[in-house]
Amino acid sequence: MKGSRWLPRAPDLVVSGINSGANVGINVLYSGTVAAAIEAAFLGLPAVALSLYLRGHIPADYARTAAFSRRVIEQALVAGLRGGQVVSVNLPPLLPDEQPTGVRVVRQCARPWADTYEERKDPRGRPYFWNSSVFTLGDTEDDTDVAALRDNYITVTPLQFDLTHYPMLREWREREWRI
Repeated sequence: MKGSRWLPRAPDLVVSGINSGANVGINVLYSGTVAAAIEAAFLGLPAVALSLYLRGHIPADYARTAAFSRRVIEQALVAGLRGGQVVSVNLPPLLPDEQPTGVRVVRQCARPWADTYEERKDPRGRPYFWNSSVFTLGDTEDDTDVAALRDNYITVTPLQFDLTHYPMLREWREREWRI
């Protein structure tokens, strides 16, 4: 990516976030924070999507989250994060005297979160359902972003843009398709 009228040269790194709420598991697919980082990577820049998992009784501390994030990003750069690559980093909610368990490089969980909905009434008395924004990190394999975040680890998940299901692609290419 070359410089533009706005920037004299391409950025060294794009950091999207800190997002309020985790971007782990299947939520990565519809996250604006992750989408911004993917767009930067698609344009050839190294990119990081940062998110802070919020838990009701723990106040969000963005300054502290930023300090932890910076340390993780510096390590990702030393590890070799290059242009065109993107990682999603999620930080656990921490009490003021609490430290993260550590940092884990993990895969994305493909299982859904458990959402909760409240039944409400609109002004005409008709029922509708409102997502209460209370999400539960459910059971998953230990090597996933969901499990590691639940265990108070900072998670690092390398992502890619190609969502193609290659086994199905190979199988379906061999079928005869008609118009």
